[in-house]
Amino acid sequence: MAQQEQQIMADPYFSIDYRAQVNLIPLADGETVPDADTLEAQIPAPFKLISEVTRIDTNNARLLRNLDEHAAELVEIINLQSRKIDLVLSYVLAGEDDPTERHHTLSLGGGGFTFLSRQPLADGCAIRFKLFLPELSVAVYGYGEVQAESEPEHYRCHFTALREQDRDALIRASLQLQAKQLKARAERRAQQDGPTTS
Repeated sequence: MAQQEQQIMADPYFSIDYRAQVNLIPLADGETVPDADTLEAQIPAPFKLISEVTRIDTNNARLLRNLDEHAAELVEIINLQSRKIDLVLSYVLAGEDDPTERHHTLSLGGGGFTFLSRQPLADGCAIRFKLFLPELSVAVYGYGEVQAESEPEHYRCHFTALREQDRDALIRASLQLQAKQLKARAERRAQQDGPTTS
């Protein structure tokens, strides 16, 4: 697939500058990107587990928003329980991270991610990836195709095989990160524009 066509396919998805750990494993000769059923069977159990926990948390958050103000203590208890589960899952997922395959993203979104690699990668090479965002309770396993960017050592990975629920989780994570970044920027601006003493 031509790079321009891939960029057009990735464009509908929002992307945000963010540094996250990602393991990249180039596919061996003769290895192909799997179909949806094979991908589902290949995904390691911790990735499936965190995906299900994230789905449950999203549903819980929707239900909790409908509770009245007297349920604040219940909401806090549920949030603390969720945080404990997230910490355990982060520990379990750490076992899936291989330091020899570790890279860091520059940006990410629902269509793919950009990353740095000191080792040259061929345009169009297929990779298997494990993307980790433990602070957002997101971990994604999938496949992508690499394209070199104009800057040296900068590459883009376009997703070629990814579960839709994982794409949705990345989109939600991107929006959460953007909201945090915008809030921090507004707070910095407010501090800079604060009242002056005379």
